[in-house]
Amino acid sequence: MGNVVSSGFQPATSFFLEKAKCILELEDHLEALQEVEPSLKAVKVDLQEQIEMEEQKGLRVLNEFKVWLSKVEAIQAKVTKLLEDRSAEIERLSMCGYCSSNFFVTYRYGKDVLATLEKVQSILSSKPSGEVARMGPPPGIVKIITQRTVGLEKMLDATWSRLMEKEVGILGLYGMGGIGKSTLLKEINNKLLEEKRDEFEVVIFVEVSKNLQVEKIQNEIGERLGICDEAWEKKTQNVKASRIWGALTRKRFVMLLDDIWRKLDLVQEIGIPLPSPENGSKVVFTTRSQHVCGRMGSHDLEVKQLDSENAWELFREKVGDNRLANDPTIYVIAKQICAKCKGLPLALIVIGETMACKTSVREWQYAIDVLDTNATSYPEVKDEILKVLKLSYDDLKDDTVQQCFQFCALLPEDKLIHKEGLVHYWISEGIINGGGNKERAMNQGHRIIGILVSACLLMPVYTLEFVTMHDVIRQMALWVASSFGKEEEKVIVKTGAGLQQMPEVRDWNAVRRMSLTKNEIQNISISPECPNLTTLLLTHNMLVNISGEFFLSMPKLVILDLTSNRNLTGLPEEISSLVSLRHLDLSDTSLENLPVGLGKLIQLRYFDLTGVRTLQSSLSVISSLVNIEMLFLHEGTFLSLEMIEDIKLLRNLIGLGVTINNMVVLERLVSIPKLASCIQYITMEGILAKDGPLQFEAAMASLNTITIRESSISDIVEHTRYGCRSTSAISFQNLSHVFFFGVSGIEDLSWLIFAPNLTFVSVEGPSPELQEIVSSEKVSGILHKGSSIVPFRKLCTIRLVNLEELKSIYSELLELPSLKSMTIQNCPKLKRLPFSMKLLDFVDFVLRVNIVGDDQWWEGLEWEDEATED
Repeated sequence: MGNVVSSGFQPATSFFLEKAKCILELEDHLEALQEVEPSLKAVKVDLQEQIEMEEQKGLRVLNEFKVWLSKVEAIQAKVTKLLEDRSAEIERLSMCGYCSSNFFVTYRYGKDVLATLEKVQSILSSKPSGEVARMGPPPGIVKIITQRTVGLEKMLDATWSRLMEKEVGILGLYGMGGIGKSTLLKEINNKLLEEKRDEFEVVIFVEVSKNLQVEKIQNEIGERLGICDEAWEKKTQNVKASRIWGALTRKRFVMLLDDIWRKLDLVQEIGIPLPSPENGSKVVFTTRSQHVCGRMGSHDLEVKQLDSENAWELFREKVGDNRLANDPTIYVIAKQICAKCKGLPLALIVIGETMACKTSVREWQYAIDVLDTNATSYPEVKDEILKVLKLSYDDLKDDTVQQCFQFCALLPEDKLIHKEGLVHYWISEGIINGGGNKERAMNQGHRIIGILVSACLLMPVYTLEFVTMHDVIRQMALWVASSFGKEEEKVIVKTGAGLQQMPEVRDWNAVRRMSLTKNEIQNISISPECPNLTTLLLTHNMLVNISGEFFLSMPKLVILDLTSNRNLTGLPEEISSLVSLRHLDLSDTSLENLPVGLGKLIQLRYFDLTGVRTLQSSLSVISSLVNIEMLFLHEGTFLSLEMIEDIKLLRNLIGLGVTINNMVVLERLVSIPKLASCIQYITMEGILAKDGPLQFEAAMASLNTITIRESSISDIVEHTRYGCRSTSAISFQNLSHVFFFGVSGIEDLSWLIFAPNLTFVSVEGPSPELQEIVSSEKVSGILHKGSSIVPFRKLCTIRLVNLEELKSIYSELLELPSLKSMTIQNCPKLKRLPFSMKLLDFVDFVLRVNIVGDDQWWEGLEWEDEATED
């Protein structure tokens, strides 16, 4: 029995002694583990950094280093957990560490500590040596380091969503310089790495730049594909294209091409196979030109400026929160400077970094003054913003287009630019002439506007008649126009500067163009010598008086614009000294008389008196202006029979605007084909025509805008015209704007379907008889299925106000592809809209059509396709 007990006791003792050792040496093992942990972390970080550097070089990391690093990461997590539990386990120990309150729990912990310590020591001693990476098959996607993006998140989401559409193979991202296109493309690259690593075999990012070099592009693609051998450099462009084609044809790829300035033939020039839904590959490129997107046959997406909230976040980040928080005055000025950047990331970053070191209020006040008047005083603005944007100007190449762009520097910021008015300026300055043909010159001007819009130097807006110009682009235009800052007084622009008198000019001889728009100038009494001044814009001031001496020394002045000086009641006779004047705009002034000397301005081609209702004397002086081509009197003095006879003498007239309050005058005007065909704008007030339609559409082929106020008419066109079935019946080919105010007698506006280029319709009551906009009964013979007449394709805006009897816009479904805005107020009987609710979809985060209406009207509204309302 004793032997049995003795033989059983010995193994048990050995068992407990073995486990007791794990407890007895626990604190020593923990100490050793804690000492080795920093080495483990350091080795891991060092290797990760080395691997990242090698991958950026395009090298392939050896698998043994990847495997070893994965072991480190796995054991590191265990080390951290064991050390976190250290305090609790030590507390279990008693009798100076020789015993535990829970023997088996402490044993298991101690065993883990010892095993982990031994494994850490083994891992550290087994780290591979030698080169970490070597040339080999390149990685499918290489991460690109980018700065933190502010405000590009929505644009990134929109681009990503578009790119992932199956039918989108080639996607062009266009926008002005400095808007963030390159950053966005890099973010696309990294998002592909994060989310689509397994779907695309290779993603290649290539910086193309303005000086496009096909060989450079091919070399970068070849290196990423691993096909560049020793003989690569000696191969011709065509052979390289074939090699690239062969390598990419077998892969599902994404090609990211940054900063393209011209059409690039992907297949013939580079060797990139065209993406298709079948091969699933993609090509994304950035460009400053929407025209390039069209030439590349791509889907396109505009990269727009940041909204005000994100712009402020970016600017504040670059300036520093502490700087702004310490002084409320600096904070206010910083907000103003940020606003001037108009959401352009490049400007926000450069100017924000420039202002980061400015500590006093006076420095900030000086900065905003300089940015308003001469931004090039800051080298950073000139070198890092304007010179970058100038690349777009240089790319225009055509000298005429560049001169047209420079002229845009004169126009005020924050103001829509009327396309027609801009082209008239260019023609009057002599920048364009259409070979002496006015119509050809107008077409040429609109083509140039299209070029500038495509180059993102002008920006389109919601209405087709206007464009706008980014403030920073305007600064670049002014810089270029002043011979890159060398001739600052060559072009003087002080728009919206709060001037109360004419600015001081050191050398009037140097001034060629001057724009003082949107100021508070009341009197001009100076008599400057201006031998080279060609354009003077004094619009939207408070002018009351202009002395005759002011005009005496301006022999080359061709454009004088005094629009919207509503307190200006007269002009001096000395205006006759402006012997070269071709363009005189006096619209929206309060002139009571036209100076007799005006008749001596025989070079005058453009004369605008729109909105001048205060003239008391005869306009017979106009008959002396023998070379007048454009004469606008609408919204102003009522046309008389005598005036018609005077205007009839203007042999070169091609554009006319008139206001009529008498049917006899209207009938006489329409009876003179030469005059009727010139009418572009017609305003009718107090017209009574109940016995029949006005019937002037056949004569007024050039008509652009109709305004009818406080009149009573039955219709515009004969009822028989609604029976026509082809586009030959379309009469108002050029009509774009229609305004009705308080027009009675008319039951519908069905004649609008004869205006294929209509963009704006505004109808305000009271119009007690008006029940329909387009009558289905009238137009049934025209708007049938398969008809060549498709109404309202270009309609952007429609306003229906105070029309208490209006019941219908149109009974059938209308597509209205261009509609952007609809206002419906106090039209209680209008319960149905003739289009689908899909028209209200969000496009680029903006509601496609903004409909304004009374709450009660909205509640009772029905839709043409009720099924979509849910």
